Amino acid sequence: MATLDEQIISWNPWWGDPRVFTRDPHVRAFEAAPVRWDPPLLDALPVTLGDTHTLRGPRQAGKTTLAKRIIQRLVNLGENRVLYFSFDLLREPDALYDVIRRARALHPDPDGPWYLFLDEVTSVPQWQRGVKLAWDQGLTREDFLLLTGSSAHDLKTGAEQLPGRRGYGADFLHLPMSFRDFCAQVEEIPLPAATVTVDGWLRPEGRRLARRLYLQHERLERAFRTYLQVGGFPAALRDYRMSGKVQPQTLRMLWSAIAGDVARAGRDQTAAAKLLEEVAISLGTPLKWDGAAKAMGMASGRSAREYVEFMSASFSLLTVFFWDLSGGAPQPGKQRKVYYVDPVLAGIAPALMPGARRPPDDGLVENAVAVGLFRAAAHVLVQADAVPGAVGYWRSSNNRELDFVVPSEQHGRGGRVPVEVKGDAESGIGHARLAIQRGFGEGIVASRTVFDADGDVPVLPVPVMLAGLSEMPRRDIPMG
Repeated sequence: MATLDEQIISWNPWWGDPRVFTRDPHVRAFEAAPVRWDPPLLDALPVTLGDTHTLRGPRQAGKTTLAKRIIQRLVNLGENRVLYFSFDLLREPDALYDVIRRARALHPDPDGPWYLFLDEVTSVPQWQRGVKLAWDQGLTREDFLLLTGSSAHDLKTGAEQLPGRRGYGADFLHLPMSFRDFCAQVEEIPLPAATVTVDGWLRPEGRRLARRLYLQHERLERAFRTYLQVGGFPAALRDYRMSGKVQPQTLRMLWSAIAGDVARAGRDQTAAAKLLEEVAISLGTPLKWDGAAKAMGMASGRSAREYVEFMSASFSLLTVFFWDLSGGAPQPGKQRKVYYVDPVLAGIAPALMPGARRPPDDGLVENAVAVGLFRAAAHVLVQADAVPGAVGYWRSSNNRELDFVVPSEQHGRGGRVPVEVKGDAESGIGHARLAIQRGFGEGIVASRTVFDADGDVPVLPVPVMLAGLSEMPRRDIPMG
């Protein structure tokens, strides 16, 4: 195995010659990809000396490529004190400190501020200890640090243990490609530049945007049917461009990434695979812990819940909590709805287990709405936590459920706007409108193809709504 010094030099060839960056495997793969995506964070993430950011997201979603592209910009601007290192194979708590210290010892011009890109730090137990030690010894106080990881819980918990050592650093989330970007960058549908927040659809400008988007509803509908099968992971997008469908080996590769995290946590991979199947057949309804546990071979519903929490923390699943309007907070003690963080993950269980049940089409549509609302409406993108700002669902005293309630900028802090997902049946849409009016006064019905932008409860086709939702990169409150 290469020594630490050899690994550092190998990861950072631009120290000797900036021109070799074009041979970086991630940059070359991006340049050769049939779909080259510029995620929102490429321009929105502030690269400011003195700040320490975290970047969370699922494995294989492109976090490393995003980091390498930011590094490439810095190198092209003449910056040379730029360090990249992946901690996938290191386990010593002080590994981060050792890498930072040795990099300075190896660099021909070490004096001055650095840009440090430390990848997959959550692979290292107590990783924050090394960051804290480097700061306390004065190694990184003037530096920019980007710490990436695929565990929301480990990265958030570690970052919280760095009080006073982050400058104006914040916590960012990078997810696979959204439906809006899929339409624009893969299907090449010309979309209006304007976007709205969820409750923006209730305002005049949102209704005008909905009418503009509806002019292309046939193209959006075709793109949506494809997106439900392909999703937004780079490897799946490559398959789609090259063969028209996601290949089985890509599904197995995505499963390997999930299974690796499951195994490292000391959990059972077969149980996790069965959980993915259980999510498929429960899309749109709260997941029953005892039923999931039985299918997974677990002793209790509590065990199934712990798997859901873990797989949400590692960005395979998205958990939606019951929302208590009177208290203005989620209720973790009540049943939860569980979705895939990307639609292509619904294909993993059938690819692994012949005969595994697939999600119904209506469930996949609601799944896409859940993730779209999460992207647009979650002000704190930490999906493993029951935090204000997360997407919730609601049930009235007479047991009438509304699929989602999301933060409303229009109604101020704690305000919520409901979104109900329906088919095209006139009676179902009518009942949904009535329930929203009685419970909230206004809200949105997301239909399959029906369009009616008027009234307190507009009806928008799901592809129209998702294509116009804003996806501004959100971040946690800066921690000084």
